[in-house]
Amino acid sequence: MKKTAIIILNYNNPSDTIACIKSVERYNTAPVKYVIVDNGSTDGVSVPEIDAFLSGFAGGYKCVQETDAVSGILPNVTFLTSLSNDGYARGNNKGIALTADDDEIDRLMILNNDILFIEDIIPALKEAQDNLPACAIISPLLMNGKGSGIDWNCARKDTTIGSWVKNNFLAPYYWLCKKSVYEIYRESLLLYKKEEPYPEFMPIELPSGSCMLVKKDVFAAIGNFDPATFLYYEENILYRKLLKLKLGNYIATGLRCVHLGAATMAKSPSKIVAQAAKASRSYYVRTYLDSPWWQRALLSVSDAWLQGFVFFKSIVKK
Repeated sequence: MKKTAIIILNYNNPSDTIACIKSVERYNTAPVKYVIVDNGSTDGVSVPEIDAFLSGFAGGYKCVQETDAVSGILPNVTFLTSLSNDGYARGNNKGIALTADDDEIDRLMILNNDILFIEDIIPALKEAQDNLPACAIISPLLMNGKGSGIDWNCARKDTTIGSWVKNNFLAPYYWLCKKSVYEIYRESLLLYKKEEPYPEFMPIELPSGSCMLVKKDVFAAIGNFDPATFLYYEENILYRKLLKLKLGNYIATGLRCVHLGAATMAKSPSKIVAQAAKASRSYYVRTYLDSPWWQRALLSVSDAWLQGFVFFKSIVKK
């Protein structure tokens, strides 16, 4: 029986990574292999703690460095230590590359280390993926960190330039009305304030980068993740790539796992995160959206307006 490679990226957060793997081990019944990528952690404890934990796995374990040549059949657990933090896309690509020559693996599950399994989702996701029309990527419904509500970002439409422009110009209004980020982007959130029961399998545009299952050959056909982004807009790019192959994405609303939240990102300086998001969006618009020059110009003007408003807010708060 073919196996699913579970790709998990770690950066300075070994406790979440280990908890994630433990949750998969507790609930999963599908044949899997783990590929854990340490994305250049600087905390001094990630690599030794994860290595010590993984070395106890049955079925074979191998720790490799980024510079090592790896090919052929992988053991049940592979731990790749990267020399630098290369972001979400390139970090995951390093793990995916290890699976290329392993013909025991036919699918990839890209899994954030802040995901916890609470039920056995992989067998049902695989079955649905094989039976849904033109299904490239399928994800479960993500619950929030408390397990009491839905992480609405797990089912989204692609964001348009018009939506960015509108939200930029309306930023003062949103601030005065104390609108939440979900209210601001509600038009792209497919399940937000929708009544249950949801459709069992619902087409979506943007897959959840936190937990998604894809066939290995499909991912290879689109060149895996675009390495030009460091953080954000990876799902938008996947959607655009798959459109060219006339493939789509789905969410399985009856299958659930918990998304603890961006624990790793919460430790990063907000300025760095904002800069990464801006750079990724600029690349996405420039490379994947066939938009006229005046739309891109209007987006630039609205970005400047938003930047001025953020500066104004900082003065008001002082």
